[in-house]
Amino acid sequence: MPLSPLANPADPSAWRPLVVCPDPELTRRMLNVLRDLGLPDIPHIPEYPRTGSMAALGAEYHANICFVDLLTNEEHALLLVAEAAVEMAVVSLHPHHDAELILRALRRGASDFLSDLTTEQVSGVFERLRKSRVSSQPRAVGAVYCVMPGKPGCGASTLAAQFAIESHRLGVPRVLLIDADFLTASVAFQLKLRSDFHLGDALRDLKRMDVDLWSRLTVPCHGIDVLLGPEDCSTPLCMTRADASELLTFLRDRYDVVIFDLPGPGMAVDTGLALLTGDLILVTTNELSALHATRRAIEYLERSGITRDRIKLVLNRYTPHTGIKREDVRTVLQLDPITALANDYQAIQSAILEGRPLSEALSFSRSVANLARTLCNHKEESPAQARSGGWLSFLTRRK
Repeated sequence: MPLSPLANPADPSAWRPLVVCPDPELTRRMLNVLRDLGLPDIPHIPEYPRTGSMAALGAEYHANICFVDLLTNEEHALLLVAEAAVEMAVVSLHPHHDAELILRALRRGASDFLSDLTTEQVSGVFERLRKSRVSSQPRAVGAVYCVMPGKPGCGASTLAAQFAIESHRLGVPRVLLIDADFLTASVAFQLKLRSDFHLGDALRDLKRMDVDLWSRLTVPCHGIDVLLGPEDCSTPLCMTRADASELLTFLRDRYDVVIFDLPGPGMAVDTGLALLTGDLILVTTNELSALHATRRAIEYLERSGITRDRIKLVLNRYTPHTGIKREDVRTVLQLDPITALANDYQAIQSAILEGRPLSEALSFSRSVANLARTLCNHKEESPAQARSGGWLSFLTRRK
């Protein structure tokens, strides 16, 4: 939830702080200052919460400003700063006025930085935030989606590329497609693109990234920007959670929609993208082997802290007269597909062969456009009740 309007933001009592601070001395000083400013009973989180939980904590405590300790564990704290900054104002705490650390915190979305915890300094923060809120409109933050297959070969890369193109066709002005599957690098093949740069180059240059450098890394295509995978399939991709957080902070300021084409849930979890981004678009077909792999993928995501409401299941290449019916897919996976995409096989293959976007008249394109419209408007279908499946029972999710 973004910072809510305040009747008198200059009055400290109008703020609802949340203090995330494992360091005992920083905690003592911060809470004492807030009490002196007339803010007793401030919620204090004495240990760093897991990544992906800041939005829930903000909602639980109705917080509109968060003070985060950077001293105890700098890298983990910066991840929390990036998460919290989407929901509320964030102030970073550290006893030393470290210019490099201040810059990193600000790039992750922090509104301010405090090293001297005095009533004057904290009051100054409240006043600066008040002025910035009054003088500027709330900034819209770009949406980020991860598209991944439940099983390789389900058409996730095709969907990712068309999802980006359809989003632009629907009027989204700034769209970015990132090919993060370094093994297959399918996006360049599908759209017939070439570039000397790839995601690994962007990660390497994160510390000095600016608009000019970024423009050299991406390739324009059909109205969107594309960051390709490397031509050399042996090129390693090393993306830490800190890298992912910093990259997303940069991208959310510059794009309305960012779409990652990922090789699978494993990379989404390992890099932290699963926790740092919005909806996870999980692509499957209605074949038994694909559904078996997709069920395991869903279980893996859940064990990694991803709630089912964030997993948007897409049933690709769907033909009702072959394979498992849509209602039975819901039974098998205990997750209702958000859409079923038509099996326009010949048209898709022709488009890939020629390196052109799919015609808007195709059933597949119309379905992808509806998916983009649904996700951008945050209209989610209600999950249906799962039922017993007889011969499908060996695939159903174990309790």
